[in-house]
Amino acid sequence: MPLIQEKLAPPPLPPSLVARPRLNDRFVLDERIRVLVVQAPPGYGKSTLVAERLPALEQRAVWLRLDERDDDPARFAGYFHAALAALCRDASASEPLARAPVPHDGQGFDAAVEAWLTALPEVAEPCRLVIDEFEHLSHPDILAGLSHWLRHQPAWLTLTLISRTRPALGLPALRLRGELEEIGLLDLAFDLEEAQTLCAEQLSFPPTRVSLERALRRTEGWVMALAWLIERTTTRAGFDSLVDRLGGAHPDFVAWFDDLLQQSLDEPDRRLLLQLGVLERFSPALVARLVEGDRVFQRLEALERRGLFLQRLDPHDQWFRFHWLFAGYLRHRRDELSPETQRQLHRRASQAWLALHDPAMALGQAIEADDPEALTALLEEHGPHLLANGHFSLMARALASLGDTRLAASPHLTLLHGWVTHAQYQFSRTRQAIDWIEAQLETPAWQELAAEFATLRAQLAINQGDAERAAPLAERALTRPARYLAATPVSAAAILAESRFVQGHLAESLERIAEVEREAGRIGDDQLRLWSLCHQSETLVAQGRLQAAFDVQERAIAHVEQSGLYRLPVSEFLYRIRSQLLWEWHRLDESEQAALKGIAVLDNQGERWSLQCHISLAKVAQARGDQAQCADHIRRLRKILAEGDYHIDWLANAHATLLAWWQSTEDLDAVARWWQEAPPGDPATASNHFAQCNLRNHARALTLLGRHDEAHALLTALEARTERLGLVTDANRNRLCLAALEWQRGRHEAALEHLAQALELASRTALVGSFLRLGRPLGEMLQALLATDRLDDLATARARRLVELAGRQRDFGRGIRLMLDESVIADIVSRPDVPELIRTSPLTRREWQILGLIHAGLSNEQIAEQLAVAPTTIKTHIRSLYQKQNIRRREEAIALAGDLLARIRGE
Repeated sequence: MPLIQEKLAPPPLPPSLVARPRLNDRFVLDERIRVLVVQAPPGYGKSTLVAERLPALEQRAVWLRLDERDDDPARFAGYFHAALAALCRDASASEPLARAPVPHDGQGFDAAVEAWLTALPEVAEPCRLVIDEFEHLSHPDILAGLSHWLRHQPAWLTLTLISRTRPALGLPALRLRGELEEIGLLDLAFDLEEAQTLCAEQLSFPPTRVSLERALRRTEGWVMALAWLIERTTTRAGFDSLVDRLGGAHPDFVAWFDDLLQQSLDEPDRRLLLQLGVLERFSPALVARLVEGDRVFQRLEALERRGLFLQRLDPHDQWFRFHWLFAGYLRHRRDELSPETQRQLHRRASQAWLALHDPAMALGQAIEADDPEALTALLEEHGPHLLANGHFSLMARALASLGDTRLAASPHLTLLHGWVTHAQYQFSRTRQAIDWIEAQLETPAWQELAAEFATLRAQLAINQGDAERAAPLAERALTRPARYLAATPVSAAAILAESRFVQGHLAESLERIAEVEREAGRIGDDQLRLWSLCHQSETLVAQGRLQAAFDVQERAIAHVEQSGLYRLPVSEFLYRIRSQLLWEWHRLDESEQAALKGIAVLDNQGERWSLQCHISLAKVAQARGDQAQCADHIRRLRKILAEGDYHIDWLANAHATLLAWWQSTEDLDAVARWWQEAPPGDPATASNHFAQCNLRNHARALTLLGRHDEAHALLTALEARTERLGLVTDANRNRLCLAALEWQRGRHEAALEHLAQALELASRTALVGSFLRLGRPLGEMLQALLATDRLDDLATARARRLVELAGRQRDFGRGIRLMLDESVIADIVSRPDVPELIRTSPLTRREWQILGLIHAGLSNEQIAEQLAVAPTTIKTHIRSLYQKQNIRRREEAIALAGDLLARIRGE
């Protein structure tokens, strides 16, 4: 039989290859391991992984790449024998193997396997026999022969199978005996570093970390989907937009999944998949309640073996779920079922989830079942549980589907509507619920929930900044029994503690919120307990006790881990304040990671809810001097602000970041526009950190606009409030603003006095980020202050540390660039300490320019704009630069430029 030689060679590697060294340990040659199975659905880079890793690890291998025609014993035997011959070409077994029979039509494959095994030597160099696309093999004679082969395979040989489906070769027995190594879908999914490498290889711009992590969550690291995203975008904004619209219902994915199912499934199994598509996760017991028929577990296992994006939630249990994109495709194709069939499926699924005591999953199905009566009953009965577990978006969908008329007629639904809209910052809708309550409050059914209604009204008041109204409402709620929401007394106590915080009574607030934490623990309300810990941390920060606040956050993180609160919106509160505190301590990587975790928690809620975390990311980028990344975060911030109505706490924090950006980019017009439209404030009522921050923003804007007297008067008034109320952290920040103001107006002695007081306060607060935010003047002021010898030892040490950190900071306007003058370049090249590659592979003038701009933090598209050329031209120059200097990643180019710059300056 003539053989196609291409089938006996490894597949060609793609031009842009992402190495996977983290999987090296899975390729260790071990005499105990008889078979390595690399199994995943198509598009996960299975063949590419093996083809790249084996040569890199210097493992000798022969390949056999199959297609659908090879599921014939005689045909497969011919190719298998040829692969063995290639394996033994240089060994003593070459001649015996050549004499061994190759079965033809009607001859036994088993017998041939026996002869081939006999011909192989007992000892040889370790090597691999790779069979690619094993899913094409199903003939019982072939599978029996290969099972026999595995039982007697020599120890020096490892069979490596690459397959979409699970090979039927007795793998469970091999697994139990420790003779099997497996690389599955979760192993093959790209992680963040690999995705960043892929983008760096193929894109002229680096996507923001936020967008790339969102892309990884939505593709679940599926390489083909990531490549699809990259191939269809040319700008960072385009990448963001495509990630937001990514889903299994996209025509490209629908067509691809259609082809996959047509090749893999018959019509009954395809229909079963469409029925399962109504579920987010499922088990055989659940599916048995949903669909008719027997052998449900066997059918599920058969689907799993076929590699159809079906995964076990845990290897040790019977729960399954679909890949996120495949689940979206199934929802899209579910319309092939009749509307009545779909409603019946959803009704059965809802009832099944209720039987399994999961009201959240039941509610999701009840919404789709289009049965208002059943949905109302489910909400009224299980609403307290759903609220306590943070299912706000799901409840919002359910309440919206019932309509305002039905909601306004039910005290329970109105109460749920009020809390859900409050949790989603839709305060006008919360006000609507309260209007319904106040219109019917004297009715007995409504009067029964008086404690719950008073608590809701208190919560809205505190969110609107009206602590004077919130406190008596909360106190009233505490005098009445809770009839529906068991956590009402604890919630009312929490609101009372928060009102004391807003009013500036920090010690009392801290005492009350500690009691809330104890009560929440007693009644088992994990969400309220986490909120109380976060509020304690915020209060401690306001008191200047940042280390104590950090310690409380540590307790909160432990609580999240113990209680499994990772996906609840309240967890974002923790990650947000964690990020803010770490930024203040200049622990930028940790601050960024905390903010990204907060965004991940709220990924399905919509971007507007993660405003505070985006603020943190912008602050981190600015602290790093990364102008390109900061610009992207600022663009996103402004977009989010334009789409929502936020509490002054959030607004003040966002505006402080915008002002810092405008200051760094010297955009005084933007500062002036902001000041004209800024949220009003009164120093006499600035009794909390957000009111202080808002007015400090006013003062900073006035300082930038040269209105020094007005700024000074405002900051002095703020200082009086901080001293009276013990707002130590705000006092520290206000002193820094006063120092910057006096320095700018030329009153250096006054500036140094304010800075000395700020350093003294920092001995308690340990602030760093707020100091560094002053930018270039900070270093000058600190050097002048150190020269006066007026600081104590602790303040002196802190000042010197800040001088060191300030010296490392890069102002956007002073982006470091290499000198482009030919004489300077010639001087660099002639230096004996310059890397040899610079001399042997000299850069062109344009490549020097681009290297300098890369070092300055500009993206490819920004470099193209600055040099007035096309992005593709920049990409060509960068490719040439990388090849000349043996560079693989942008980070290496930045490091090279930094090294050269240091040599130029003689550092």
